[in-house]
Amino acid sequence: MKKTLIRFGVALFAALAASAAWAQEPAERAVQVLDQLDAGQYEEVAATFDAQMAAAMDAATLGQVWESLPQQLGALQSRGEPVASRQEGHDVVVVPVQYERAAANVSLAFNDEGQLAGLFVRPAQAPAAPAAEPDAD
Repeated sequence: MKKTLIRFGVALFAALAASAAWAQEPAERAVQVLDQLDAGQYEEVAATFDAQMAAAMDAATLGQVWESLPQQLGALQSRGEPVASRQEGHDVVVVPVQYERAAANVSLAFNDEGQLAGLFVRPAQAPAAPAAEPDAD
């Protein structure tokens, strides 16, 4: 009986944790994922992968990739405000990040179940150069 209660408690906790994640706004979920990645909680992040992400990357690979960013770009300096949109059936959140040597955008895609369906780090686009003024000769 005691084991059954423990199992029920664990299952209930897992269900409540999952429903809490689903209740979050996409931008909040994205910030939470980035916080977990920065804290080295790769198993926790990998547990939120959808089937396609899980097939493509495990927690160890995720950790290797995430830990390579500061090696390539320098120390993380800051994170900007997340921008959320809806694209092709996913909630997509882009979070600008500034590293010591470069700026980048982290894009996170979540499916309708709140699972992480995509994670991309891309160089930030440089601001467009102002148009040259015509000569007044």
